[in-house]
Amino acid sequence: MTWKTCAFFLVLAGFVGSCKKDPPSGGVSSFHYNYYPYKQGSYWIYQAIEINHDVNALVPHDTLVYDLKTEIGDTLYDNEGRMVYRFNRYKRNGQFNPWVQTDVWTTVVDENRAEIVEENIRRVALKFPVNSAISWDPNQFNFLPAQSAFYEQLHKPYSTGYVVSDSAVHVISIKELTLVSYQNQFEVYGKNIGLMKKYFKDIQIANFDTLNIKHGKELYLTLLEYGQ
Repeated sequence: MTWKTCAFFLVLAGFVGSCKKDPPSGGVSSFHYNYYPYKQGSYWIYQAIEINHDVNALVPHDTLVYDLKTEIGDTLYDNEGRMVYRFNRYKRNGQFNPWVQTDVWTTVVDENRAEIVEENIRRVALKFPVNSAISWDPNQFNFLPAQSAFYEQLHKPYSTGYVVSDSAVHVISIKELTLVSYQNQFEVYGKNIGLMKKYFKDIQIANFDTLNIKHGKELYLTLLEYGQ
């Protein structure tokens, strides 16, 4: 092979190499997928406070306090042919009572989004990469009204009072006050931990008064422990 031929192939190799796309800056780790860890056998235990409001009911503001356990189970295939994980849910009334399974949801990370199917309602919990420029509609795959979720307080320490994370993000789904309604929904995810806090308030009120509640629901989850 002459020196001219060698030079030609070296130039060609350099050209082909320059045409390859570089990976995202920082690689996969820069997407921060570890805010949504979901290995088989992982579990989370929360204190749950659930309040159901109905001024016409026998108990107008019915409050339930219980423990909620979620656990990543076996895999299966969904109706789109994707391999997803069973998301088992258990409840108990006090730490000395046995766990009772109540639901089997599913969850998966697919196409840079973390999805969870809650009682046949598919919701986008997180969108990757995790940064302040990202926004998404958690209800893009279901019949519920559109929302515009975004991240706040990125990569900052957070504590539930029981579990501490040195890096967490807040996911704001909606915060809206009108004359007759109030919605405030957000979640906190810890790196290598997952969901640490859930705050859900969707109520009907009177005259902008968030304490004058007519109908609606509140749900608060606080992470007590997690493991595998």
